[in-house]
Amino acid sequence: MVQAAIIGTGDMAHGLAHLFHNNNSQTSGNYLEVTKPSIHHKQVFHGTGVPVETLENALEKADMVILAIPSHKLAGFISQHLSVLRNKIIVDVTNSYRRREDVHGLLGINDHQIRWVKAFNDIGAVDVLLDKPSYKNKITTKMCSSNEEALKVTKAFAEESLGLDVKVVPFERYDDIATAQNSLGQAWIHSMYILLFVFAYSEFYAVLRYNVYKGYDWYHLPIQITNKAICWTALTGFALAQVPGILARFTNAWYKNNLRSKPRWLVWSLSLRKQLGLLSLWFLVLHIIMSLLLMNPKYYGKFFSDPKANASKMNAIGEASFFFATMGTGLYIIMGLCSLPSVGSQMTNKQWQFVYGPVAWVALIFGTLHVFIMGVKGWPTTHKWPGGLPPITMTSVLVPFFVLALKILQKLYCNCAYACGSPGQSYPDTHSYAIIKKSPTDVETAQDSNSGREKYERKDSLNSML
Repeated sequence: MVQAAIIGTGDMAHGLAHLFHNNNSQTSGNYLEVTKPSIHHKQVFHGTGVPVETLENALEKADMVILAIPSHKLAGFISQHLSVLRNKIIVDVTNSYRRREDVHGLLGINDHQIRWVKAFNDIGAVDVLLDKPSYKNKITTKMCSSNEEALKVTKAFAEESLGLDVKVVPFERYDDIATAQNSLGQAWIHSMYILLFVFAYSEFYAVLRYNVYKGYDWYHLPIQITNKAICWTALTGFALAQVPGILARFTNAWYKNNLRSKPRWLVWSLSLRKQLGLLSLWFLVLHIIMSLLLMNPKYYGKFFSDPKANASKMNAIGEASFFFATMGTGLYIIMGLCSLPSVGSQMTNKQWQFVYGPVAWVALIFGTLHVFIMGVKGWPTTHKWPGGLPPITMTSVLVPFFVLALKILQKLYCNCAYACGSPGQSYPDTHSYAIIKKSPTDVETAQDSNSGREKYERKDSLNSML
């Protein structure tokens, strides 16, 4: 039985009261109130059935105090009510942008008088407010504390009365959950830097080739010219997302020792694959929208049978190029959907390996063929290259072609390495296992003989009965 009080009346306090209203049973014996310093009369909190109590009465009765107030007000509230908060469980749900501004930074390590738990700071108020008793899935949250007793009580209250699925994080990893909600994540930031660099380079190249040397009017820059750079960025991003997996397989085959730690740069690059893929998918969607806005013979004459006509059917180049574009886009959409937690969590290992294995490589091949077919006809005419700069259809497929060649080399090398065997491994084959298998002792042999004789005698007696 826990008497809890939420300090604060904002969205997070409303969300927790909503969860309590939906999930708490009277048999649990748990009780919840909402309060803040400016409240002087009792009422019901936002139709949740949770009573609003004055601050003094709520703190006096509470066993657990949930601090759902702005983080910059924690220090003042705790110092003002420290004598009342002693021997109570303090639950900190804040996400501070300043280090040491949370309850842990203010109070330090738990002792027998001051017990705090970091909880509920990783769930959104909107998601909580939309929760319904009819939903099958529980909202997942993490908790952390140096006091096991306080953590146990808070976890039980959250699971029993709030309907949450709680994961306990070791206190040694406190910083990971205390600051995680205030960052975009290193993987997202690094992936954005990589693709922004690719986009900046490709945009500069496109402007230099088409606006400066080829003489395109500058008003074509926002869509026609930028669309080329966006396509280049999307294709390069999809190719780069495949590289870490190739290098990891090369490393495993080269060192022939799974106990050897992978280099830090390789672990870092492996963590970027999902983010690189999703950001590249965003660039792909932009490319599709811009291309549809420009899709007519005036802009893309080489795709149509009669470029001078206002309406014309596509020629062989247009049909083939956009066939592969459509197929590749469909596959990348499937991969994007499978990256959603609600979809990926339901996939088997075989399904996951198929989608991010063969499907991913076929999608990259289709995307590369889309660009290759539309421009390969003009590659040999080097005398027509503006400023001596190769066409973007050539430069944009260099990285994908390199990655595809690297994948073929990796498959050949790994198959050869595993076929030739690994001197560093000592797994016995069937013949070796038969040799080293323990030989039966005389006692075991006698037991086996007696067992066989008994089986034969029982069979003989059964035959005689028949």
